[in-house]
Amino acid sequence: MLACAQPYARSDAEVAAVETVVPPGAEAGATGGETAGSDAPPKAPAKDPLRGRFLPVPVFITEPAIGTGLGVALTYFHSLRGKQAPKPLESAESAMDLEEGHEPPPTVTAVFGAYTDNDTHAFGVAHSNTFRQDSIRYVGAAGALDLVSSVYLLDLPISFNLRGKLLHQDVRFRIGGSDVFWGLGLTYLDADNRFRLGSTGEALPPEFLRAEFDNVAAFGRLTYDRRDSTLMPGSGQLVDLKVARYDEALGSDFEYNAITLKALSFHPLRERFVLGFRLAVEAVGGNPPFFGFPWVKLRGIPAMRYQGERVAVAELEGRFDLAPRWAAVAFAGGGWTHSDIPQLDTEETIRSFGAGLRYKVFEPQNVWVGVDVARGPEETNWYIQVGHPW
Repeated sequence: MLACAQPYARSDAEVAAVETVVPPGAEAGATGGETAGSDAPPKAPAKDPLRGRFLPVPVFITEPAIGTGLGVALTYFHSLRGKQAPKPLESAESAMDLEEGHEPPPTVTAVFGAYTDNDTHAFGVAHSNTFRQDSIRYVGAAGALDLVSSVYLLDLPISFNLRGKLLHQDVRFRIGGSDVFWGLGLTYLDADNRFRLGSTGEALPPEFLRAEFDNVAAFGRLTYDRRDSTLMPGSGQLVDLKVARYDEALGSDFEYNAITLKALSFHPLRERFVLGFRLAVEAVGGNPPFFGFPWVKLRGIPAMRYQGERVAVAELEGRFDLAPRWAAVAFAGGGWTHSDIPQLDTEETIRSFGAGLRYKVFEPQNVWVGVDVARGPEETNWYIQVGHPW
């Protein structure tokens, strides 16, 4: 005859012996407090690393195109809860993403304002967010500005003062479980502008004094993003193609096309060293306004200094971790312009180089700040950076 197995039951004596050593509840895995009768004070709860956090960011403006000045951005990094859930393992690449720790862009809301010594000032609000486990990415901003700067014709500066309101909306959708996004967006600028001759402040002829206009575009984009972090990448690549159309049908006073292609690549060559590459190409066709022509974007070179109908930039940056929260960077790059408009041509060789330091101020969302010093063809400038400058 086969005997049926019976569940083991403790005798009353065994139960009493256990409760003498381990109080009721503790044996079942209770860990939420001290044992009964303990006089030890309760421990303060540890701060949740996924909590939201306000981060006031002082903005030291050193862009030579608008002078030196100060701004502040009251930034709120929203809670990471619900943002770190892994994607379904739909393929071997999805499993690789989890192993490499690809982070979605942070959810951030910011209110900002700034003023410089040439009377440029601006203020506005901005928000970025991700939805459905990073399958949708959104960036939006609205603000007002009073910009005093210069555009260069035949390497000679012509000052202008542009005042206006602007709006930017950008939403991207992930294609399946891949690292590819497609997106749509809108940019809107309602402004008036006044030109002045050189640094004398003398006005140009009346027909050039002022122009009121709207500059409105709808754009589409295709993005491949495999970076491990959007704020300070240590590995991975980004390729972004954006095609914009400015058209009267949208309410724009200018009609032209603008195409931008950007490629970034980051490579951890050693445990503490990351090498980054940047390539950017921009082109316009049609009848853009003076500020619609692309320009060479490199540290050490003022904005709008070297413009053209076609612009290309290549840059190399090395980053070395000095300590867990400190890093040093060095960079060098070059730019090229081409235009059928003779006034935009330049005789300068366009290149820059420099170095800087970084400090990690917010570990959970990989937020770094730092300072760069860069030398361009004409002058040396310094910049305060929040996140990666690319």
